[in-house]
Amino acid sequence: MNSKYILCAKMFIFPAVFLLLLVAGCAHTDYKPFEAKDNVFEGKGGTKEIVDEMEFWENGEPPRKFKILGIIEDQRPGGLIPMSSLRSDIVEKAREVDGDAVIQIGSQSHITGFYNSGSASAYSYGRSTTAYGSSTTIPVRRNFAKFIVIKYLD
Repeated sequence: MNSKYILCAKMFIFPAVFLLLLVAGCAHTDYKPFEAKDNVFEGKGGTKEIVDEMEFWENGEPPRKFKILGIIEDQRPGGLIPMSSLRSDIVEKAREVDGDAVIQIGSQSHITGFYNSGSASAYSYGRSTTAYGSSTTIPVRRNFAKFIVIKYLD
C-alpha cells in the first residue's frame, strides 16, 4: 500500500474521530418544573457549600422552610474538564428560574466504553530484529446527576 495513502488516511481519520467524540460528549442540563398540592417543606440540615454565591446542599437539606421550584437533570462526560464546570452550570440553571439554593439528590457515573490507543515499531539489521510497542486503555465515563431547585419561604 502506498505510504502517501496511509498518511492521508491517518490525517483524515484522527480529526474525524476527535470531532465525533467532541460532539457525542456534550453536556445536557435540563430543568423540569415541580408541581405538587402541598409544596412547603422544612429541612433538618445537611452539608452546604457556596458555589457562585448560591447555596449548594449535599447530604441533607437546609434547616429552613422552602418550596421546590423544579428538578435539574444533568448528563455529561465524566472527565476532568466537563466535571469541573458541573456545579457552576447547575447554579446558572437554578438562577434562570429564580432559585435561592440547590440540593443535590443523586449522582452516578457509568462506564460507556473504552478508548484504546497503541503503537509499535520494529527495526531489523541483518538477522536481528528488535520490536518495541506500547498501548493504553482509558475508560470513557458518563456522569448523571440530579438536583432540586428551591426557593426559601422565610
